[in-house]
Parts: sequence; structure tokens; C-alpha cells
Amino acid sequence: MIRSILITGGGSGIGAALAINLAQRGCNVVIAGRRQASLDAIAQTSPNITAHAGDVTNSADQDVLVEAIAALPAPRALFHAAGYFQLGHLDELPASEWQCSFETNVTARWTLSCKSAPLLEDGRLLFIGSDSGANPRAGAAAYSVAQSASETLRRALQTEWADRNIAITRFKPGLVDTDMVRGFLSKSEQEFPARAAYQAYLDRGQISTPEITAAFAAWLLLDVDAQRFASTEWDIRTPDHHPEWLKGDLYAGQS
Repeated sequence: MIRSILITGGGSGIGAALAINLAQRGCNVVIAGRRQASLDAIAQTSPNITAHAGDVTNSADQDVLVEAIAALPAPRALFHAAGYFQLGHLDELPASEWQCSFETNVTARWTLSCKSAPLLEDGRLLFIGSDSGANPRAGAAAYSVAQSASETLRRALQTEWADRNIAITRFKPGLVDTDMVRGFLSKSEQEFPARAAYQAYLDRGQISTPEITAAFAAWLLLDVDAQRFASTEWDIRTPDHHPEWLKGDLYAGQS
């Protein structure tokens, strides 16, 4: 069973909810993010949570995180929850926005995975996935491209690290009520032409909470055996596994 975990993007949303969930189950948790106050608020919920503010794309900040998780007992895990979402059509998007998307959603996941790998023996590496990688939306295509690259990175690590005792997978959470989602739903259709498609999910009540999503991720990390963890294409919306972890309804307020 995983005893320690590093969670990027741990100051809010899914990352924060997972940190609280795992800490309640006795895990040692290191959370990383850019906002010190948000991280401190999460860390104050449990003595099992340690916060480190920094930029996940910065090599020196990554080294601090690796040192922090190295000081905690094995088996260990790494969860890539940090992400960057930007609006803009591809022919109008500033190069800096394109680069920031790749640095956060792809390059940081690559470098931090590689730096952490020696510590993950008999442990786990979990990526957060997205439908957007296979279904680009107008006005948010750069994010889709980055998510597709992140998924390819995950598969490449599975291939190249097949002889290592590190279980690797990803899960797709669907639409979750996070700051990022609320941010792009607050835009006009002129700013984000695909807004109506996401609003339709919201109108149908098909949006989950960070806490429910965290319960799913915690189940994957702590309760699913390593072979099943690594060999399954996980999607929170697939009902087959719901009896094993889900209490109540996937979508709050739905019957």
C-alpha cells in the first residue's frame, strides 16, 4: 500500500481534495502549487500534509519536491494534478501561452516523473487525463494538443519503464467543478466558442465534485492491485467499478 505521495496542483481542486482524502487514510502527503496561502490552508487540515510553494516547471523547485518525497517512507506515488488551461485560437495564440501549456501539462510531468522514478520502486505514477486530447474544442485547442501529448508521454513511460516496478496509469475525471472549469464557463461564446457544449453538461447536472473525483483517485492509488491499476484505461464515468468505491451518485444532486 502507498505510504507517501507527491501531488502537484495540490492547493485546489482535485489535487487538494485528494491530499485531504489520503491524509485521512494515514498517508504522508506532499502538496505543491504556486499559491502559498492555498497550500497552507490544505496543509492545516492534517499533520500528514506538507506544503511546498513553487513552480512545477522550474527545475530547482522540482528538486525540492523530490527531496521532500524522498524523506518520506516508501512505497511512494506521484500524482500529476497540476495543469494549465488557456483560451485562444491557434492562429492567434501568443507563443508564450503555447509554451506555458506544454511546460506545465507535458514537460513538467516528464521531468518530474524522471527525477522521481528512483523513489517510486514498488510505487505508482498517476496522470490525470482528459477527453479534450481526442476531442479538440475551438478556442481551446492548445490545451487539447498538450493533453494528447501528456497521454502519449504516459504511454511512453509505461513502455520504457516496463521492466521497473512502477505501476503507471491515468484516469479521466470528466467534467469536475474546479476553478479551471468555472473559469472557462464564465467566458462568452465569442471568447470560447465551445462554451455551449460544456454548459450543456452543466445543465444536465453532469459535473462531479473534486471530493468524489478524489475518492476515485484514492481508490486507484490505495486499493486497486498494481497489475489492474496499470493495465486498465480508467474513466470515472465507467459504471463497472462504481460499486467498489462510489458512495451515492457520481453527479451530485442526481438520482
